[in-house]
Amino acid sequence: MALPSDYDFPDDDTVRVATWNLEHFVDGHDNPYIDAGTENTPASDLTDRKRRVARALRRLDADLVVLQEAESEAFLDSFVENRLGDTSYRFATSVESPTWYMNVVLLSRYPLGVVRNYADVVTPIVGQDADNGAPAAQSLTNHRLWTADVRVAPDRVWTLAGAHLKAGRSAEDRGWRIGQIRFLHAELSRLHSARPAAKMLVAGDLNSLSDSPELRLLLNDPGRPAPDSVRPGRIPGRVQLTDPLSNRPTPTHPSDDPVRQLDYLLPNSALSDRLVDGSAHVARPLPADSMAATSDHLPVAASFLRNTE
Repeated sequence: MALPSDYDFPDDDTVRVATWNLEHFVDGHDNPYIDAGTENTPASDLTDRKRRVARALRRLDADLVVLQEAESEAFLDSFVENRLGDTSYRFATSVESPTWYMNVVLLSRYPLGVVRNYADVVTPIVGQDADNGAPAAQSLTNHRLWTADVRVAPDRVWTLAGAHLKAGRSAEDRGWRIGQIRFLHAELSRLHSARPAAKMLVAGDLNSLSDSPELRLLLNDPGRPAPDSVRPGRIPGRVQLTDPLSNRPTPTHPSDDPVRQLDYLLPNSALSDRLVDGSAHVARPLPADSMAATSDHLPVAASFLRNTE
């Protein structure tokens, strides 16, 4: 990969990463190919929400921001140009549904490389059957799961997985997430085989409680095994993830009175060694009433050393 001819890497020793579900952050235009009331007729306070989101992103000051429930990359490109023009979010990517408005968009101060699109991958809904008796499966929400290579230094690439897993607490919802998680681990393991020292980070609204079988499955931690009803043994592969917020009360939802953690930054072993001590936290970049009026989720942020091998 080449760099843009006018690009210079920041001098910072760290990369700050944040993830935030923006709750139906749509533009003011009706996309004729999407039939959803929230997108067809945006809320009347859209201008105020844009102003608050811009203020929050400035205060977060993250180099990489993974945003869920954003209508489109084009909308956020325009949003950055009009309201965040001095923040150096020069690069952006997403994998978008042609028929739905909830997408996962990355804003980045670092150049991007290959972005892997999983929108058409069919994953099982574990433990569920379809109406015809066959094992249930879906590709409806897999556009909300992608991986992107981020070039954080001239000779250094991280793999970032952006995710917004299926919501809900039913057995079907849990099986839906488990299928997505197993697929993601298969992908991370494949990428790990090509680059054994690769630094990886899963970022997003995972809709999994901090003590849930799904999160234990995603961490792939032998010290915190998921029950046999979720998986027999560990997931094949060598990728293990760490939750820097574990063993702390760090709820992110709902933002006006948080009682559950749904949002995470999960580095793999190679990147967790680069985590800046004390940097992982649930962020509140706006006053409480403004946060609640902007989104029902709180952001999560953390910093990682960039230049240390």
